[in-house]
Amino acid sequence: MLQRKKWIIVFPYLFVFLISFTLTPVLSKEKPQVIPKETKKIVALRKALDAEIDALSARMIEMNDWMYHNPEPGFLEFEAAKMLTNELKKNGFEVEMGVPGLPDNFDRLKVVGGFPVDYSGPLGMPTAFKAKYKGKSEHPIIGVTVEYDALRGDPPFHGCQHNMQGPTGIGAAIALAKIMEKNKIPGSVWVIGAPAEEVGPPAKAAMAQAGYLDDIDFMFRSHGTARETLRFPGGFSARHIRQMKYTFHGKSAHAQQPWQGRSALDAVLLLFYAVDMMREHSEPQFRFHGIVSDGGQAPNIVPQEASALMWIRHLMDETPVGAVSPKKAREMIEKKVEALDNMAKAAALATETTVDIDHYGEYQPGIAVGILNDIVFQYGVEYKGVDIGKRAVPRHWEETGFATLVVPGAHVSIGTEGIPDVAGHSQENADITISEAGHKSLILTAKVMAAAGLRLLLDPKLRDKAKAE
Repeated sequence: MLQRKKWIIVFPYLFVFLISFTLTPVLSKEKPQVIPKETKKIVALRKALDAEIDALSARMIEMNDWMYHNPEPGFLEFEAAKMLTNELKKNGFEVEMGVPGLPDNFDRLKVVGGFPVDYSGPLGMPTAFKAKYKGKSEHPIIGVTVEYDALRGDPPFHGCQHNMQGPTGIGAAIALAKIMEKNKIPGSVWVIGAPAEEVGPPAKAAMAQAGYLDDIDFMFRSHGTARETLRFPGGFSARHIRQMKYTFHGKSAHAQQPWQGRSALDAVLLLFYAVDMMREHSEPQFRFHGIVSDGGQAPNIVPQEASALMWIRHLMDETPVGAVSPKKAREMIEKKVEALDNMAKAAALATETTVDIDHYGEYQPGIAVGILNDIVFQYGVEYKGVDIGKRAVPRHWEETGFATLVVPGAHVSIGTEGIPDVAGHSQENADITISEAGHKSLILTAKVMAAAGLRLLLDPKLRDKAKAE
């Protein structure tokens, strides 16, 4: 009787377990469908598009690996830009180098942001480019933005995987252009080469404000590997960033008789102490980054000049109670910038030095377009992206925010098997790009990007919906 009671108790749990076990594989195999299904024509053209990318894949991987081994920092990516534009020219694209109409103070701000003072090459953005397939400007124009700068360092390195962006983007663009031409599909394909994503002043913001991105209807951009295939909503996304440089001026003296001088380095260190105190009393979505960019010449000389590069970042969507509005976030970060400027002035007063304050970079929240994110997500699913999921936080296509106000676009990624979880901006992250999993991710990302572009070209209803949003 006791044994029978045990079975009566256990049976309901066993039943639930068996039902769950039986249903789980069926549910997990269901593909999300967030946009209308493709027509047979689109399916056939997409297969042809895949074949074009497969034919380009060896060269795409070769370019990726070359840039990994030959990294160039922001605004100095001359060899990378040359390689990418030569590949585009070879495949029928007409290329224009440089960005006309930049602000008069752009080159000074580059130096403020850490660009070499002794640089004597072309001014402005000589490594930026615009490539149009056969020079066409017929609408709709599908744009692909690529970046190719390495992180600054000694030596520089591709810890943010920008060596993948160029090969991914131009592979997708070349394949899409060929399929359009073979099948007489109306429209144009442009590739925008954007330098110096990792440093200020923000290049894409200046490009957008100079009208360089005008006429492009939709933009796509990738950013290396991904471990998940995620659906992102539309809306305001990401962050505010402000970039400042504080240069302190003191008086040199022999370090054995320091009372005869005034240390600019003391002022820099005092500024960092003040920032640490402000950090404790700042909301959790704030981040404060800084380096001593000049700390003096030698230990036995009281530093006459010293400087610090400081960034303040406000992550709109990382708050204890959810996202804040862009307006509120802007008000919050402007108060922090004002406080930091005041701390620099106070540090100068306390050390009997003077300070020059330069604000050299500004990044705003961007606009994410939900339907474009859905198109990218759908093709991520179609190409068997792993770890399918969704996020409540919008994701826009570029980091400055300004370009998203000019061109609607989408960030392209696909979760790829075998991508390890490592820190961003690290050597380990760079090394992924030349691994087998990194190469697979490169090709899959190009296919998702090209498929999304093809779908927009062939589906006017989706185009209209994206424009309306």
